[in-house]
Amino acid sequence: MTARDELLSRLEYLDAATLLPTMIDQGVVPSIHNGVANLLRKGMGIVSFNILEDFIKKRCAEALENISTSGISFSLLTDSMQRGATMDALSSLVFRARIEKKDGGDWKSLIQSEAINIHSTKNPVFNLSPLSFASSSSNVGPDDVKDILAAFGISNGWGAMKDLSDKISGGVPNLHDAYKFAAERRHQSAHSANFIYDYQWLRNIRNEILAIAASLDILLEARCRKIRTSLNKAVATHANDVWNIRFLIEHDTSFKEAKSVTSRAIKNWPDLNDAIANLRPKLIRNEEFLVILDSGKRIYKWYVN
Repeated sequence: MTARDELLSRLEYLDAATLLPTMIDQGVVPSIHNGVANLLRKGMGIVSFNILEDFIKKRCAEALENISTSGISFSLLTDSMQRGATMDALSSLVFRARIEKKDGGDWKSLIQSEAINIHSTKNPVFNLSPLSFASSSSNVGPDDVKDILAAFGISNGWGAMKDLSDKISGGVPNLHDAYKFAAERRHQSAHSANFIYDYQWLRNIRNEILAIAASLDILLEARCRKIRTSLNKAVATHANDVWNIRFLIEHDTSFKEAKSVTSRAIKNWPDLNDAIANLRPKLIRNEEFLVILDSGKRIYKWYVN
């Protein structure tokens, strides 16, 4: 299962749980029900942010594997990618191995397998360690996301994500702040007994996760595509990518296929699965990405291949 598939599956559970009556306060007067509801919301706040962190780590690992199998020379990767795949991966390995040992896991095998990955970077054929980024601590901070994008030669980090999010109808005013505040609420939920987790935060976080995840996914895939078609070019010299988006927008009982949210329909599809089955095989060939919007014109799903 891909990082995207796993994320969307988990968000279905999150969405269903959010709508449970036990999550919603009954009036403003303190009560047993409201106290229980807040405890549940705090737990959901922790889990929802963990879902996003897990996606970032796994999607980064997928992109690193994509680069590893592309055939590009290690010396043509960005300096930060080369550092991440060697020195930073080694530091993260020590951190992860200690946790694995503490938990009674197979820490020796972890060290041996990742040491091989790190060592392979001296060879024409290499395998970038999945521990190269966002793995040196238990949490994934906003700067980790920016560093991942920079390692792939994508400048302006969160700004690039915001530009793409706006293009695909993400609907989040500031992705960086949405991520930072969600992380802060997760921390307070875990460490402050008196913290009140507002229900509206829980309602908003699904859309925030989708906007951040879809933007990161498309950015990384666009860069990986460019690297694969320019194997003799240094990654740092690539310009930021152009994102060609094809939309399927829910409207009444059908889905409108369009090149932008506001453009005229290319075709109206009565069945979403038929539309996806027809459009997905063409994405890489047409250098496109597929974004599906719900009736409110917000991200429902997306596909990079």
